[in-house]
Amino acid sequence: MKESSTKSAYGDAEARRRMTLDAAAALLDEGGYAALTIRSVAQRSGTSTGLIYQYFADKQEIFIALLIESQIESTAFVEALPRDQGVAALIAAVIPQSVRQWARVGRLTPTWSTVEGDARYDRASVVELRETSRRYDEALHAALIEAAAKESRPLREDPALLRFVVSGVIGVSETLVNNWAPHLDPSDLVAFAADSITRGISAPGATGHSV
Repeated sequence: MKESSTKSAYGDAEARRRMTLDAAAALLDEGGYAALTIRSVAQRSGTSTGLIYQYFADKQEIFIALLIESQIESTAFVEALPRDQGVAALIAAVIPQSVRQWARVGRLTPTWSTVEGDARYDRASVVELRETSRRYDEALHAALIEAAAKESRPLREDPALLRFVVSGVIGVSETLVNNWAPHLDPSDLVAFAADSITRGISAPGATGHSV
């Protein structure tokens, strides 16, 4: 009987935490980082501020939890992608996932950094966030190498390679989320960006071919 009660309580706690994060994500989408307060999250999720404080110390912890969740989801997505279509196809598949995560929470990271300043680095949750970011980088780098090997495409040996790819993907994601190129078909922009990034990280003279 005791074990059953424990499981029930744990399930309820997880459900309440999920409701809190979903409410926070909706508020961020509607009003940006300024709209995220403990009171507004409580109202949106239909719970009390006291209950939310049981799971999150403040609104920063809620936002960081969303960022961590975003990184974990993106890592799992990249790890599951097929490698046999080559680098450009891999990047073209990564961009829509990046768009989803950028629209949900990523686009507000610069605002969070500006508003909260250096104090955000004092948090243990930020250490966890850095670790999840590192895992995503590792997963994406491994996927690029494996996809390149599948099409016999030599990549540049440069420490800037991964940052170049990530920056390019984020740039396209930001453009699509903000609709900065309404005259372009999104799929055409994704395909062009994926091809351009691939050429940018390929060794000079490399063309690549399926094996």
